[in-house]
Amino acid sequence: MARSVAVHFHPSCFPRALEAALEASLRARRIHPPFLYDTPRRALLWLRVHEAFSPACTDPSCAEIYEAASEAAARAVAGAGEVVVIALGCGSGQKEVRLLRRVLACGREAVRFVPVDISPGLALMAHDAAVTAGLSESACTPVVMDLAAVEDWAAALASWLRPEARRVVTFFGMLPNVTPGTGLGRLAALVRPGDALLVSANLAPGPDYEAGVERMAPLYDNAPTRQWVSAGLLDLGVAQGDGELEFRIAECPEGSGLRRYEFGFVFRRRRVLEVAGRVHRFEAGERIALFFSYRHTPERVGTVLQPHGLLVEQSWANASGDEGVFLSPGVSQ
Repeated sequence: MARSVAVHFHPSCFPRALEAALEASLRARRIHPPFLYDTPRRALLWLRVHEAFSPACTDPSCAEIYEAASEAAARAVAGAGEVVVIALGCGSGQKEVRLLRRVLACGREAVRFVPVDISPGLALMAHDAAVTAGLSESACTPVVMDLAAVEDWAAALASWLRPEARRVVTFFGMLPNVTPGTGLGRLAALVRPGDALLVSANLAPGPDYEAGVERMAPLYDNAPTRQWVSAGLLDLGVAQGDGELEFRIAECPEGSGLRRYEFGFVFRRRRVLEVAGRVHRFEAGERIALFFSYRHTPERVGTVLQPHGLLVEQSWANASGDEGVFLSPGVSQ
């Protein structure tokens, strides 16, 4: 039987805020990353890419490391009277389900789940996955929020977090899309001493970092991913004949030593778009950035997290070495 589910919208996802963010990203010639997922169509296009190319979906040994990481995180909050799992950029929630099952298996009745995503559809998918795993409807609070636009995640989520509850925060699939030095301070503010943080990262396999990055490029430069990353621009009225999608491997602009995959759209002819009542003119030869994703190594993940007081206590990597999960016990004092 169909049921109603309460979904909470943060003001960052109110229509005016999204309109302003879109208009600003067009002016900056850099699409706001959440717009890759915000509509039902774009969320489903991403889900198809994820299911086809993510090791978490295609590699059995990857499932094993998420199980091990979930067990370690559940142990880290053992003895807590109440536990809340906060899934930032929850996607479909399949990785978090393993964690919820581990926490529930401890016999703890006071377990809550707060899946957070820019996409209402994905937040609902994570909600349904949690309920299927055994969590009650009342213990699951899906939140739609633009993490990239909100400066203080802890304050934004405070309405759904009881101070006495121990937290397990997941940041699965998010680190590759965070520029080093940005966003991680917001993450650290959510994780207090005694809490636990699980972060996943796409890794460059093998001893040669640059060769590992090159080897993983086909997971990005393929037809389904191209369709997904270009969908938002096409939805705005850009025609495929107006230009071409460009894929490249680039150095991190902040000089971290990391390399990242980038997609951009290069206009071959002049194009005028009217969005939010404003006109945006793109000249032939102009490029608009659509997507980036960093490749890390286990050591570089620790280097990225450490300045924010997040120390890696345990880590796991799949058999091929292209996916890693990292456990931090909370902000170091």
